Parts: sequence; C-alpha cells; structure tokens
Amino acid sequence: MSVTPKTRGRHHHGDLRRALLDAVAEIVEESGPEAVSLRECARRAGVSHSAATPHFGDKRGLMTAFATEKAQRLRGAMEAALAALPEDASPAERLAATGRGYMAFARENPAHFRLMFRTDLIDPEDPAWNDASRQSRAPLDAAMRAVAPGADDRALRARLTLAWAGVHGFCTLRAEAPRSELWHPEPRGAEVAEDLLALLVGACRP
Repeated sequence: MSVTPKTRGRHHHGDLRRALLDAVAEIVEESGPEAVSLRECARRAGVSHSAATPHFGDKRGLMTAFATEKAQRLRGAMEAALAALPEDASPAERLAATGRGYMAFARENPAHFRLMFRTDLIDPEDPAWNDASRQSRAPLDAAMRAVAPGADDRALRARLTLAWAGVHGFCTLRAEAPRSELWHPEPRGAEVAEDLLALLVGACRP
C-alpha cells in the first residue's frame, strides 16, 4: 500500500527557528505585528503549533527574538554605511554615516523597524534583546566619542540622545506621514535627510 508523504514546510532544511522568524517577517509586512501568532507562524513553516512552541515559548518570545535579530541588522546597516566611507573620512563624516545607515534600514524595513520598539509586544527584560539593543547603538557611540573626544559623561549622553532622537524621530515621522510636504516628493526626502544629519552633527561637535 502506498503512502502519500506529508508535505514538508520550510523547515525541511532543519532550521525551524529560521522558518518561524521568516514567517513573522511576512506577517508583519502583510498585516502588522498584531496579526502575528505562534500558530500562524507554525502553519506557514509547515509544522504543528506544538512543534513551534519549544523554540520561543509564546508569541512574546517569538516577537522578542525577531526584534533582537532586527536590532543586529540595524547595527549592520550602520556599519555598512561606515564601511562605504573613504579611509580618511573625518569624525564628523563618520557620525553622519551612522545616521545614514540608520535611516536606510528604517526606509527599507519600515514595518520591522517600528516593531523593534514595541515594548508592549516584546520582552524588554530579555537578555539577548537587551544586548542586541545596546550593541545596535555601538557605531553611534564610537562615532560620537570621536566627534567630541573631550566631552564628559553627561555631555556625551546629551549628544547621543540628540543624535538618536533626531534620526529616529525623522524615520518614524517619515514612515507615519510619508506624503508630508517636508519630505515628499523625492528628491526632497533625501535632501531633508542629509540636511538633518548635517544639523545634528553640527550640534554635537564641541
């Protein structure tokens, strides 16, 4: 008697964790983070809900792992922008590049970018998330120290807060109001982004 083999999902290569995270990415892009469920991710990965549970525990664990991975990729985008600079780039140019990489990531991954800061959906106490979140700011921290080498801890914190708030706020506003006359249409958006970076760098220099 012949038996029809069971259809295998994306985990056929053995990486169910990866398949579940990829499913999160799809659902967030399609319907937003609220639509994510461990059951639906398991269905898309071709496994049962019970097979998916050991990897993340519940939806919050799944979303936290997803946000952790995106924080790592955000750092990668900033590092890529730094790597694109000439070797003799000035500290100010390097600081601007970190902002440029941050903006590029937000523009290319708007839904994922917003999810990273949804503390109502992720576990902000998760050690892996905390480490990835801190590390995602490392390129900015290093660039800021080079721009303001004599700044004390308080002055450095103020500069880091200004730079992060300025770039993140712009990314968020641009995502939520994409057709604002302040940055729409292109190339106005690119011009505003560069002008904003120049203003922020200028404000952060001693």
